[in-house]
Amino acid sequence: TPDMTPIILAAHTNNYELIKLLLTRGVSVPRPHAVRCACLQCAAGSEADGLRHSRSRLAVYRALASPCLVALASEDPFLTAFTLSCELCELSRVENEFKAEYEELSQQCKQFAKELLDQTRSTRELEIVLNYKEESDGAPEAPDAFNLERLKLAIKYHQKEFVAQPNCQQLLASLWYDGFPGWRRRHWAVKLVTCATLGLLFPLFSVCYLLAPRSRMAFFLRKPFIKFICHTASYLTFLFLLLLASQQIARTDPNMQGPSPTLVEWMILPWICRLIWAEIKQMWDGGFSEYVHDWWNLMDFVMNSLYLATISLKLVAYLKYSGSKAREQWEMWHPTLVAEALFAIANIFSSLRLISLFTANSHLGPLQISLGRMLLDILKFLFIYCLVLLAFANGLNQLYFYYETSAGQGNDTCKGIRCEKQNNAFSTWFTSVSICFHLFPYVSICVHLFPSVSIFFYTDKRKNMLNAAYLREMHFSSAIVACQTIIRASASDPNHVEDHADIEWKFARTKLWMSYFEEGATLPPPFNIVPSPKSAWYLCRYVRACIC
Repeated sequence: TPDMTPIILAAHTNNYELIKLLLTRGVSVPRPHAVRCACLQCAAGSEADGLRHSRSRLAVYRALASPCLVALASEDPFLTAFTLSCELCELSRVENEFKAEYEELSQQCKQFAKELLDQTRSTRELEIVLNYKEESDGAPEAPDAFNLERLKLAIKYHQKEFVAQPNCQQLLASLWYDGFPGWRRRHWAVKLVTCATLGLLFPLFSVCYLLAPRSRMAFFLRKPFIKFICHTASYLTFLFLLLLASQQIARTDPNMQGPSPTLVEWMILPWICRLIWAEIKQMWDGGFSEYVHDWWNLMDFVMNSLYLATISLKLVAYLKYSGSKAREQWEMWHPTLVAEALFAIANIFSSLRLISLFTANSHLGPLQISLGRMLLDILKFLFIYCLVLLAFANGLNQLYFYYETSAGQGNDTCKGIRCEKQNNAFSTWFTSVSICFHLFPYVSICVHLFPSVSIFFYTDKRKNMLNAAYLREMHFSSAIVACQTIIRASASDPNHVEDHADIEWKFARTKLWMSYFEEGATLPPPFNIVPSPKSAWYLCRYVRACIC
């Protein structure tokens, strides 16, 4: 039939001899149009017989994903497997009816690339494969010249099996621990003391790099493992300064409306400038699309935005307000109050950002990946739970609408943001918050914070039975949603989940390692914002190239 040619049938059976014979005769498998193609041929095929059109596309892709066809018909089997795997993943999301088939073919392409990498017999062969570029012969220029272009391509196409392959991981580990032979065989106490010593010496390393960027000390600082330790030590120093700032040790008058920055806050400022500069540089080098696809980058963006807002509000408060005044008499949206709140949230994000470094550890890394994979199930649970909460809040609001107070009936005696008698205590929003607290054993707390809860228990006794029924059904529905989420999270095979978490962890660890393999970003903060002689030399070369 036109949809089932001999070479397609041979590829379906993975017949090596027949595929090779047909390819030598000039026969090839035609590439199907894109799934979102709107040309006349695709439109006519879908309109005439949509099922046959979809099955024909599936048959062609099943042939294209044949390992024998990829190995024989492609000049670069790795690149073909990478691109075809991503294309099949896109098809599985668009054509949901054949999702399982397309996902199986995509996994087949990933497994083929992994098994092809298994055939490397020496470190030299592995280096040639991972350093291969289409415009070069694949051989590194020098023994230590590792560009790892093929590995970067695998990370770009999310080829996790290829990246987590043992041969690839062993080569990356040898590059990561360059200069520390036998590091993994050392005792954990020796490792801890070594890392702590190197971390404490990061200011000395940075000063030596600034003064003599071509010295042995500077070359030592460029090693990936040393860069990682120095950057981690710098970030821990930043967190320690945040801890000191939160203790308000140097603050003399807490009622000062526009306080001047303390010594600790002046010390924190260079780290914030470095974090912002690093994010700008990362977005410039990798592109906006690649930047936003990393959840940690989005977290960094929020964190830096909060710090910038804090600095701006503190500056406004310093210029606009003067003198001391009791905080109870401050206005609700006082710049100092808002700045303190934003700074507290930014401190939380800064501390949680340390979790990203767990991927470097073989014990904490898989645990972090497993928890991250549960995030989607948790978000689904929260969505359904909010729907249940809103439904019961709407019903309770309808039941107790009579007790709602108007704006004119409230007491205007207020202190700060808290009034003696809250207005509109019974609304859908306050009801939602109240029954959310009622789900947990904090009824006394939410009665104090949200007066609408007290109406649940101290209003007309004729409605108490209906009120109790509402709360009982709300608890029952919430328990059902929670149980379904737990069952879904634990329904998978433990061995499969553990193996998948190991692959995910090695993939995440490789991305972390690759960020330190790259040239540049050698100095940790705050030394990276200091102009170095090397930067001045590069600037002179750039200006000379532009002029000449």
